[in-house]
Amino acid sequence: MDFGLKDKRALVLGSTSGIGYAIAQTLLEEGARVIVTGRDEKRLADATEKLSAVGAGRIERVTIDLVSEHGVRTALTRILTSGPVDILVNNVGGPAAGNALEIALGDWDRGYQTLVRSVLQLCQLVVPGMKERGWGRILTITSTSAREIIPRLPVSSTFRAGLTALTKELAKELGRSGILVNNLLPGPIDTARLKELEVKSPAFYRSMAEKTALGRIGEPDELGRVAAFLCSAANTFVTGTDVLADGGYTAAL
Repeated sequence: MDFGLKDKRALVLGSTSGIGYAIAQTLLEEGARVIVTGRDEKRLADATEKLSAVGAGRIERVTIDLVSEHGVRTALTRILTSGPVDILVNNVGGPAAGNALEIALGDWDRGYQTLVRSVLQLCQLVVPGMKERGWGRILTITSTSAREIIPRLPVSSTFRAGLTALTKELAKELGRSGILVNNLLPGPIDTARLKELEVKSPAFYRSMAEKTALGRIGEPDELGRVAAFLCSAANTFVTGTDVLADGGYTAAL
């Protein structure tokens, strides 16, 4: 299948490692031009060097800290000065963990900033150009916690469930402009964070694998392929929805 991604310009947040990196790599393999982003300049340089083996000449790199509203605006101004963004992939790290009433209000504020407010800000900045061209794809990487509570991750559950509502609203507002908006909900995926969990709690790591319908942990590139379709011209009718990519991990209907 031709995904129709050749020369589409994709901004992939948090793409120096893990799921974000896998999405950037898959988009490059499909012929897109990709803006790789992260907070750490060295990790950003290392990631773009590795990705150049797949998409030499089609990679840009930009440092962005999603906690800083001014920083996001400055980075996006620079990006949009160089050309339009056809595809926006929102991808951020996990927020603070703990019991809901024990997590500091400041950590709740940071969770809102990174998980919701930054997504809204990025959409406000890139959507006008998408409307002008009559085409765009917005994909936000959230979590199965948006559908089923994960113990000790109340910040994630609260704000990622909010992103489900925001995505529904944006899909309704933007659909007739040729812009599709979706969320991708990963289950247990073999990222650096999960590898740390495997070392700290091997029994829990195994239980996560056993809870999936497939009996295994997923690979980042498996998420990359799903993301590439949702961001592609081949996707013409999937919008305003949460797409689970969890190997059957989530029990909620």
